[in-house]
Amino acid sequence: MVDFINEVEEELRKDKYNQLLRKFGPYIVAVIFMIVAVTGYTEYNKSKISNTAKSASAAYVSASKVEASGDLQAAINKFTALASVAPDGYAGLSLTRAAGLKVQLGDMDGAVSLFDQAAEKFSHPIHKDLASLKAAYILLDQGRYDDVQARAGQLALDGAPYADLAKELLAHAALKSGDTATARTQFAYLSNAPGVLGGVKSRAGQALALIAANRAVETPKIKIPDLESPIPNRPETTEQSSQDNKDEQE
Repeated sequence: MVDFINEVEEELRKDKYNQLLRKFGPYIVAVIFMIVAVTGYTEYNKSKISNTAKSASAAYVSASKVEASGDLQAAINKFTALASVAPDGYAGLSLTRAAGLKVQLGDMDGAVSLFDQAAEKFSHPIHKDLASLKAAYILLDQGRYDDVQARAGQLALDGAPYADLAKELLAHAALKSGDTATARTQFAYLSNAPGVLGGVKSRAGQALALIAANRAVETPKIKIPDLESPIPNRPETTEQSSQDNKDEQE
């Protein structure tokens, strides 16, 4: 009798499981399918990104070799061609390299255009602002002071990666455009404000002395650091960037 009861209970359990399977089975299968599909798509994307980065790296090295050979125009063509197909990091870096070569060839308008394009490609503020700052220095040398002031204003905001250099650039643009009062105020701030980069502070003090003596103030030939990699290995803070700039200027 006991065996009979156990068999009945077992059959009832099987019926219950079958009912649950018929009711929820399609949903379970759908969830499993979605998990497999998402996992496969994720792995495919990782592989695709990795392959794209490898191809971009190889093309970048190839363009660098052409530059080293002395054929600057051919190198520019290779860098700009790479920028149109590479991931944003390599695209921005390629455009900055091409812009630098444009400067060597004397094509300043072309260089500004490429630096602007590079700034659009980059997502990291340190890289974006660096490209924009280089374009602004070219414009200052060309005497396009209104353009410098329009561009450097955003770069000079407190907390921006190259704020001190941008403020110095604005002071020189004001001075060269004839606005001596504004230039004097800006140089005075840079020469006295705490935390200003050592090189900027020193040059600002020298500029104030020259203005007071009614002597010409030459635009400093500042070596702006180049990018060494298209994507930072780790996030950089503003403080780290400022220290890097300080080391560069001192």
